[in-house]
Amino acid sequence: MQNSFPYIDILIFGVIAIFLIFRLKNILGTKTGFEETNVNKKNEDKQFTNVVSLKSNKGDVVDLELNKIINIDPSFDVNDFLSGSKNFFGMVLESFVSGNLENIKEFTKLSVYKSFKSAIDERKKEKETLIIDLKSIKENKIIKATITKTSIKLNVAFETFQIRALIDKNDQIIDGDTDNEILVKDEWVFERKIKDSNPNWTLVETKSN
Repeated sequence: MQNSFPYIDILIFGVIAIFLIFRLKNILGTKTGFEETNVNKKNEDKQFTNVVSLKSNKGDVVDLELNKIINIDPSFDVNDFLSGSKNFFGMVLESFVSGNLENIKEFTKLSVYKSFKSAIDERKKEKETLIIDLKSIKENKIIKATITKTSIKLNVAFETFQIRALIDKNDQIIDGDTDNEILVKDEWVFERKIKDSNPNWTLVETKSN
């Protein structure tokens, strides 16, 4: 029985050693192979700023189409496009309210331009005054991208807070409210011809929810 004690001591020390090894691994961490991947990803993001990061579900389809656009036109930048569309959104509202569409005519499809002008003419005929005060833009994102052999179309969703009101010739509010903001949801479609030397996008359709 006495000769068996050294073996028990060895077994106990072995168990302690194994425990310490696992304990150190938990504290210091282990290399999994993801470290190099993450570093490479950061480098790729720095070098290729136009690459759209892939998301999930419906966003995957949109992002894949956007990456196809970048392959067709490497100068295309998603952030620049969205910034431009946001500025243009404000321009259109201002032009529509003032009744002067000259600033946006060049960037608007003829049918859309005529629709805007018809609404303005009707308003002037009734001697009505339109108030649209764009307070803030909550959301401005591409929700659909369509590529054909000749053109690229991008559907952009705008969610904005506005004060809107329509005032008649007797200065009475007949629609809307001049005091309270409302959430307005729009979807605008922009198009650009692939082989056209003109780099500008054209507003070809507007929808309101």
